[in-house]
Amino acid sequence: MLIEAMVSILLLLLGILGIAGLTAKSTALSGQAQYRTEAGMYAEQVIQLVSLSVDRSSPSALAQSLKAFEHQPDGTERCTYSGTELSESSDLGKVLKAARGDPDNHVLGLPGATESGQQVVVETDNHLNRVTVRLCWQGPSDAAKRIYEIQAFVH
Repeated sequence: MLIEAMVSILLLLLGILGIAGLTAKSTALSGQAQYRTEAGMYAEQVIQLVSLSVDRSSPSALAQSLKAFEHQPDGTERCTYSGTELSESSDLGKVLKAARGDPDNHVLGLPGATESGQQVVVETDNHLNRVTVRLCWQGPSDAAKRIYEIQAFVH
């Protein structure tokens, strides 16, 4: 009788420990999902700004105005981009700054996000007009940087 009670208590404790472990893991995954969602919202804002601000009077005007939105288009290494940077005072620069966090305006942004981890690339060859936005961040429990990438075609 005593052994049966001890075994049942042991099984109950193992169940409680398992539930506690699952709760901790789900909390961590929930935080990661929040950062991915925020990165997606910032990237979508960039795409919308580009799409709404281009000159569509002719194909060459469209291509030229798209190129004006490039931000650090160089660099092939993941999350280490370089090249011409946009001014932080431009509308697009403000969105990218917000994605990094802007304490002056009480915007948290993505954790561990840096300017070198943000890229806007425009490809206008053959009237392709593809805009690629990459945003990198590193959460508190992440071992490596995470990246969100979105592509849109502007016509």
